[in-house]
Amino acid sequence: MIPFYVSYIKMKDMSNQQLPIENQSRVSLLKTLLKWEGRLNNGRLRELFGLGGTRTSLWIREFRDLHPAWTAWDTKTRSYHATHHVYHDANKRGASSQENVASLTKYLSLVGISHITQASQVRNPLWSAFPDLSAPPAETFARISEAIRLGHALEISYRSMREPVPHQRIIEPHSIVRAGRRWHVRAFCTKNQGFRDYALGRIEHPKILNVAAEHQVEDDVAWNTLVYVRLVAHPELTQDQQSLVRFEYFQKTLSRMDTCRGALVSYYVQDVRAATDIKSQHPPEYQLAVENIKEVRPWLFPG
Repeated sequence: MIPFYVSYIKMKDMSNQQLPIENQSRVSLLKTLLKWEGRLNNGRLRELFGLGGTRTSLWIREFRDLHPAWTAWDTKTRSYHATHHVYHDANKRGASSQENVASLTKYLSLVGISHITQASQVRNPLWSAFPDLSAPPAETFARISEAIRLGHALEISYRSMREPVPHQRIIEPHSIVRAGRRWHVRAFCTKNQGFRDYALGRIEHPKILNVAAEHQVEDDVAWNTLVYVRLVAHPELTQDQQSLVRFEYFQKTLSRMDTCRGALVSYYVQDVRAATDIKSQHPPEYQLAVENIKEVRPWLFPG
């Protein structure tokens, strides 16, 4: 298994754990679809999964037998609409924001999201405001993945802002990371004798070497160190503005605490655009701030 750094929490469902794996998978898919679209119907299932009408009816009937209180038939839309039980169950369990993000990620991987300028024949309410600028070349991605699976070193041609001319590096990769809009590989660099991040978009001609990696993920201290990052509303915002920020990001609590790998703290702070120096970083550019900056600062990129 390729060790991607993705926040995903497995959700237990006692009602279908005795089903065969194939059945569990489709029940889980329908549960995700119902939660985020608010309805199930034959047309949508045929569109997403390429099923015939009989097969889609079987899927829906199987799902309703397992969760009879979760749907109600609506004659106008000819769909099974989600009842309050779908969302009440999650709220009753106290589902965390991480679980919610994982569920949304699963939904988006299921239905896809189109760039706003793309022509589409499907009536799709989900759009991306801009294209993905940093999708890595598939061959590069695949070879790095294979090197990780094999536990082998990798020779690459690389460019960086410090060394923009292509140059050779031998790295020992252990994880592929999506940080913000960019993909990186976390790897030990034999030249620098340390673990580094390499942007996949800057890598060319990856070659898997017939040499076992001498440095493993267990040796990467920054990767294995967990750092707590506490976010608050920027103190220079008005009281009403701070209340709005808490409503949007913190589920109305005063702050939000997240756990990050030390190697990824800077990416996280940059992605949420949180101020690390409230004396020089002001609203409206910064609506969030890192409250425990003393603990976090050692893990930030050099300023």
